[in-house]
Amino acid sequence: MAQEKTKRGGFGGKIAAILAAAGSAIGLGNIWRFPYITSENGGGAFILIYLGCILFLGLPLLIAEFSVGHNSKCNPIDAFSKIRRGWGWLGALGLVSVFLIMGYYFVISGWTLNYTIASATNSIGGNFGQFFTDFTTATWKPLIFTYLFIIANHFIIIGGVQGGIEKASKIMMPLLFVILVILAVYSLWLPEGREALANVFTPDFSKVTGKTFLDAMGQAFFTLSVGMGAMLIYGSYFKDGTKLAGTAISVVSLDTVVALTAAIIIFSAGVENESGMQLAFVAMPKVFAAMPAGNIWAALFFLLLGLAALSSTISMHEAVTSYFVEKRGMSRNKGAWIVTIGALMLSTVASLSLGDWSDIKLLGMNFFALLDNFTAIVMLPLLGILTSVFVGWLWKKEDMKAELTAEGGIDKATYPVIRFLLRYVCPVLVSIVFIFGIIDFVQNL
Repeated sequence: MAQEKTKRGGFGGKIAAILAAAGSAIGLGNIWRFPYITSENGGGAFILIYLGCILFLGLPLLIAEFSVGHNSKCNPIDAFSKIRRGWGWLGALGLVSVFLIMGYYFVISGWTLNYTIASATNSIGGNFGQFFTDFTTATWKPLIFTYLFIIANHFIIIGGVQGGIEKASKIMMPLLFVILVILAVYSLWLPEGREALANVFTPDFSKVTGKTFLDAMGQAFFTLSVGMGAMLIYGSYFKDGTKLAGTAISVVSLDTVVALTAAIIIFSAGVENESGMQLAFVAMPKVFAAMPAGNIWAALFFLLLGLAALSSTISMHEAVTSYFVEKRGMSRNKGAWIVTIGALMLSTVASLSLGDWSDIKLLGMNFFALLDNFTAIVMLPLLGILTSVFVGWLWKKEDMKAELTAEGGIDKATYPVIRFLLRYVCPVLVSIVFIFGIIDFVQNL
């Protein structure tokens, strides 16, 4: 066993672990979803509820995934089966989910690359909606940028844990934060900046409804990349003695800071009532075009989106690659190529489903939308429920306690609280997100 551990890759230290895990958590949802739901649900009032959901839902689930990975030092399938024989299927389900997510996430990531270049060269033009439609429904152009993004992931992954993921994270994450700070400072310098700051943090409890709590729970769950094996595999690369609770708190804090800062930037631009792709690729370019040197600010914004996407997708790619390397005994290079080729094929279908193949639908959705909805509404919440039940109920109490208190950095007084949250609170809250997600999906069919 000792020999096996020395051969297995791992992060070089605490900072590397935090940057990589924070990179996995910080994704497109921080920038294009959080500002919208904050605006819709009462600004500071929503933030207070969201922070509560992060504390009682997101943080325990993140600690749970870190713990399973750190304890087993295995890929997701072997990790679950090592702790509880016969439960490897839960890890397999996570890998299926993360692979499906890559299918559409890589497509959007490719868009950020195109928009960064188009903004820097000032070639988007004046009809922002038409530019977005023409680009995303084209045949080859979106595919080329998607492929470039996937290949960038591939070369990071084949570099290994320290030589690839860690090195990339140490470059990408500081750069991401620098760009975020530059955009935030510029936003606050604008006449609307101080008003935006007030709008983000001033509570308006008149807008708080049952949907506010549901949105807060959903954002707290989805924002941390839990339930799909990415955080588990990163946890397995933590050095012995890594304080899991401290690392999880650092990741949650960085993720929340990015979301709040993005909200200030979006509110300053006056487009907080837009969300998702329309916010990022139509509304924001229009706003930047009206600013002095707007193409430069737009390029920085899309570079920020691209870095957030890349830091997330490398964790997804690594989770699946680890299966082929450890479970199938392949070299890292061969395992990574299998994942990369699979991602290329899946993202090709997802991209073409927005244009040439848009007439092919299932449940009234094209393939791109189907991947998005199926993973977000069904797979991830279901995996979140199962993971919390697994750690809270099926992991032997003494083994879990030893993992969290001996090396996890959780004192013996706090441990029962974490266990209680994982046994009773997390499954219930994620189940609520799951049930209402299904109801909303059925009503919109």
